[in-house]
Amino acid sequence: MHLIWGGFNALTMLILIPFFLIIMGIIGNDPSAPPEVAAIMGIFGVFFLVLAAVFGIPPLIAGYGMLKQKRWARVAGIVSACLTALSFPFGTALCVYTMWFLFGQGERFYRGYDAPPAWPGSLNDANYSGWNAQSARDAQQQKRQHDYAPPQQPPDWRS
Repeated sequence: MHLIWGGFNALTMLILIPFFLIIMGIIGNDPSAPPEVAAIMGIFGVFFLVLAAVFGIPPLIAGYGMLKQKRWARVAGIVSACLTALSFPFGTALCVYTMWFLFGQGERFYRGYDAPPAWPGSLNDANYSGWNAQSARDAQQQKRQHDYAPPQQPPDWRS
């Protein structure tokens, strides 16, 4: 979802920049236009370019890192989620879901080999097969707890 969000922001940038360039060309060719209008339009153009870059690049970086299961993807995802939270309502929803995932199952998934475990029994490595192995061990342990039947008591021979 971060890749899609960053793509929409990049698309916005691709629409706004040519718009401001066309307006600047029209104002530049008009001899009766005051020079202040060109300066104001230039300032707005640079402002929107910086705004689109600040809100468009971090989600693309975070989405790529999560897609490729990089160790730094968790940090990039948190930064990207904080920036997307400002775009209500869809950005806020993406932020809530990202935080829920990265501070839940994603914490174990993106944690590196050298990092201490977040809680007892957590998985230290971030590879996919290790995560599946941990899940399989947890499922097997739960099955053993449900399949346990206490042994029968021996008959009482004293009576």
